[in-house]
Amino acid sequence: MNKFVSLTLGCLIAAIIVSPSLAAGKKNKGQKDPTAAMKKKLAAADLPAYALAKANKVVEDDAPQLKAAQAKVDAVLTKDQAKARREAQKNAKTSGKKRKEAQAEVAAALKLTDEQKSKLAAAESELKAAQASLMKDLRGVLSADQLAKVGLKTKKKKNA
Repeated sequence: MNKFVSLTLGCLIAAIIVSPSLAAGKKNKGQKDPTAAMKKKLAAADLPAYALAKANKVVEDDAPQLKAAQAKVDAVLTKDQAKARREAQKNAKTSGKKRKEAQAEVAAALKLTDEQKSKLAAAESELKAAQASLMKDLRGVLSADQLAKVGLKTKKKKNA
């Protein structure tokens, strides 16, 4: 019985000591890293070490710009609107709706004010520009075959 009490007491003390550090680790709980998906794609692709290193460096260099742009988009919506957006996106995905129908459903669920609409449009265009910059930089360091392995589209050449 004495061993049980000392073991229980030891576990309790360990939990008290460790819990603040675990809570500190969840600081950015609501913030998603906009480069996480790209890093995951790069890691899963069968790229040579030098190409993977160059691509990861590009992603790291462009990460602050992407994070700032994503933060601006996230700042426009209230918590309730963000929740409604996630639910509408999930419903549209599970129901198998086409892209335009899904976007219309999400837009209707948000119930944005005119001011929010203009701020969101500006923030989303900045995010798209940051994403385009990342893609341009990746195209500069990866070949077309490597981009295909990663699962990224290459620019199609226009026929004149």
